[in-house]
Amino acid sequence: MNNFQRKIPVEDVKNPAFAFLLTLLFTFFIFLRPQEIFEPLNGIPFIAILSILLIVIIIFAHRPIQLMPQHYLLLGMFPVAAISGALNGWFGEGVTQGFKFINSCLIPLFIFSVIYTSASRQKAFMWLSLIAAAFFVHNGYVQQNSADGFGWSGTDYVEDGRIRYIGFFRDPNDLGVFFMMNIPFALYFTKHSNFFGKLLGIGFLCALFYGIYMTNSRGTMLAVVGMIGLYTLIRYGGTKAIVAGLTIAPLVLFVASTFRAISSQEASAKGRLWAWWDGLEMLKANPVFGVGSNNFTEHHGRVAHNTYIQMAAELGLSGYLLWVTILLLTLLMGFSIIMYVKNLPTAELTDKLKAEAALSITCFYSLAGFAMTAFFLTRHRFIVYFMVAGIAIASYNRFVALSKADSLVNYQNAIKSILLVAMAIIIFIYIVLKFTV
Repeated sequence: MNNFQRKIPVEDVKNPAFAFLLTLLFTFFIFLRPQEIFEPLNGIPFIAILSILLIVIIIFAHRPIQLMPQHYLLLGMFPVAAISGALNGWFGEGVTQGFKFINSCLIPLFIFSVIYTSASRQKAFMWLSLIAAAFFVHNGYVQQNSADGFGWSGTDYVEDGRIRYIGFFRDPNDLGVFFMMNIPFALYFTKHSNFFGKLLGIGFLCALFYGIYMTNSRGTMLAVVGMIGLYTLIRYGGTKAIVAGLTIAPLVLFVASTFRAISSQEASAKGRLWAWWDGLEMLKANPVFGVGSNNFTEHHGRVAHNTYIQMAAELGLSGYLLWVTILLLTLLMGFSIIMYVKNLPTAELTDKLKAEAALSITCFYSLAGFAMTAFFLTRHRFIVYFMVAGIAIASYNRFVALSKADSLVNYQNAIKSILLVAMAIIIFIYIVLKFTV
């Protein structure tokens, strides 16, 4: 199973800075989307052009190219989607959906996992992401304070002032997830920067929480609470974690009370629970390849508002297990670094190891937050997640190289455990639904 992680054999290390600069430009067009704001740029496929350029540069000019399990697993989504489409009477649509997994998931994850070979590159991405988030917050503020509800991006707010942006951030929930995934980035800079960087980090952190408040996203709010709980559990553990949880519970409940109702008895939430139940029925009827990618609404009328259920329903256990394994394996890589640093003797913990561990742990909490929102939203091809996952993989590889270890993860044992956890998630959701719907 160790040969699941390979390096293309080369003589010299080649890591062109031009490729890194292109990833920043790629990120700029993915996040801020000027091609949709400024009319002269409308229709120009900047993202596709940059994707092709980056792939070509990696193939011909970047060495080594380290292939990780997540690359193979994501590539496997294409045949699964195609076969699922064929079995459900629409092979062409299955192929189309398979290519969407390649374009929105595999390509960004591959690009960022290969090119982000230094801590400075990861920090640059994190700063750019925070700057984009600040622009989104300002656009939302303009939306909520303008007479017609429109921001400078040309989009208006929805549902009683819930802010949004353009592109795939047109949904307030997506914007909320983006804000939430940036919280660990801001916290990193408040702790690991100079005085000016700390001030910026604090400012961005305040903006992010204000942005989440303006999106009024229940799933995002719950994920933030979950991130805080996870950090407390890992950082302090045991009794201290319980005491901390009890201490912040009143504050959390007060803040949550200002959001839209989260109770399972509320109409929207109740509808989501029925969507989950129907998703499990689709899985039961089509356990291996599901009802076809993007076909959930053909059987229920609305999306599942749960990525795990939607993946299981649409692509069966084959697609679901691939997708969940990618997510959990990437999280496990980050968690393995947390445990490695905890158990390493202080004398052996060099400044370089601590610095690299801090970056990896930052990505871990960002991805953990996404994993939590996936229980309340359908975001199986959320490109921001795959970009951050790629950077998390790159950070893991950098840490392993610094520690001079072959690997911190036993992939064979890890994947076995992940498959069990993946099935436990489905069983857990089923048990919850039996008592709530």
